[in-house]
Amino acid sequence: MEKTAILEMKGITKKFGNVLANDHLDLRLYEGEIHALLGENGSGKSTLMNILLGIYKPNFGEIFFKGEKVSIKSPKSAAALGIGMVHQHFALIPPLSVAENIFLSMDHCSFLLNTQKMDDQIREYSRKFALPVDASAKIWQLSVGEQQRVEIMKLLCRNCEVLVLDEPTAVLTPQEANEMFKTLRRMANDGKSVIFISHKMNEVMEHADRITVLKNGKVADEMLAAEATIDRLTKAVVGDRNM
Repeated sequence: MEKTAILEMKGITKKFGNVLANDHLDLRLYEGEIHALLGENGSGKSTLMNILLGIYKPNFGEIFFKGEKVSIKSPKSAAALGIGMVHQHFALIPPLSVAENIFLSMDHCSFLLNTQKMDDQIREYSRKFALPVDASAKIWQLSVGEQQRVEIMKLLCRNCEVLVLDEPTAVLTPQEANEMFKTLRRMANDGKSVIFISHKMNEVMEHADRITVLKNGKVADEMLAAEATIDRLTKAVVGDRNM
């Protein structure tokens, strides 16, 4: 049975002055899918995702979420729909604990943290997605890989259904990257949908279900990861440039 498209971005166009960052881009994300957005720096990947998160407003184009046209005006409105993003630079408060950081990221928190309830929720997601996180640890005590897990946990605790990760392996060791992709696969198997931005061809071939290649703000190619080859991806990424 064909999977349902949970998200569709149609004809997305974004200009910064005379620079056309996104040129009538289309992107479709299916339920339970890991989708890689591949391209060189300046290809339009981050701009497209910042539009999805409401950080940028497109000049043209439409976004559909669960079949309904939506207007995403801010990260808060994206979060209300169930869309969240882990940026390359984490938004964590070092002196506070993991639980406190997660609690403060939630839309409907009071100033009183129910420590037991938060610990239980973190423990549940840690077990379900093999995402080891110590709720009581201070952020400053954690490795970069552990801090990334906290950022992912923040999205899970906000019940995000679409998770976007911007170059998630850039700050990780190979072992940490492998564990992170195992976590993302568990999330996809649980019905969540994942987009990860990357410029690493072997990485997207190994871990994605589908790949969209951007070049100069346009879709250069789109394919199932099972059909991808280094040659095909290279041609899409670099175009007619001499290799």
